[in-house]
Amino acid sequence: MRRFRRLGIAFATAAAVLPAAFPGTAARATPPPPEPTTPQAGHHRAPLDYDENECEGATADEGDVFDPPRTGPTTSPAPHHRGRGLPLKWPRNMPGTKEAVRMLDELKVRTFSSRGYQRKHFGASCWVRHGIDQCTTRQVLLKLQSVIPATLDGRCKVVGGRWHSEYDNRDMADPAHVDVDHIVPLRQAWGSGASHWTDRKRREFANDLTGSPQLITVSTWANRRKGDKGPDQWMPAAGGECNYSRAWIGVKDYYGLSVTSAEKAKLAQVLAGCRD
Repeated sequence: MRRFRRLGIAFATAAAVLPAAFPGTAARATPPPPEPTTPQAGHHRAPLDYDENECEGATADEGDVFDPPRTGPTTSPAPHHRGRGLPLKWPRNMPGTKEAVRMLDELKVRTFSSRGYQRKHFGASCWVRHGIDQCTTRQVLLKLQSVIPATLDGRCKVVGGRWHSEYDNRDMADPAHVDVDHIVPLRQAWGSGASHWTDRKRREFANDLTGSPQLITVSTWANRRKGDKGPDQWMPAAGGECNYSRAWIGVKDYYGLSVTSAEKAKLAQVLAGCRD
């Protein structure tokens, strides 16, 4: 098993990776002051249907220059624009199908309970800051997962790029329409073992850039539909189920989190139809 063996392992790994990606980045991560959540003029906040919304920059009801959303109850995910050839951007360290099957079989099955959960248990602010430049986890991931060099305002603020959302095959050009999703939502982690962790370990889980396949950039629309749901309640659009299930299992194995019987059954069902 690829378990979380000591405090700081995720950030220690990041320290070896981030300097190569961003010159001037050092192995140091500190909580930033709370970022303003007031929307820009003319923007309308999406309903706060789960507590991660305020950590992102977007409103889920706005259009995009590449792929404006459709409205109405019969809306279907946007098709992948093969002409642009945006590559897959799933996190690293995802297990293959056979490995994921083995990991899933070894995960403990327990009843889920999110009693006592609060977002602040995973850090007083939404994201920590990294290195000399003090870019937040969100800013770092926006740079890493843009399929073209991201446009910056200063050293950290990302104002442009191109991102492909693996949850709904949507392409985005505006970072305001991109969310950084925790593959295993914080509430789900809390209810499957993280309630017994130290504050430091929970903060590292919420900002894990390299240790496990926990963070991914996706469209605001898909992320708000997912919310805090587990895989037995929500899956990405057709084509993303296998990678999502492998990533979910990889995170739970790495951190030694449990699964529910319904969660395990759904993941096993998906993996049965997957190929590496």
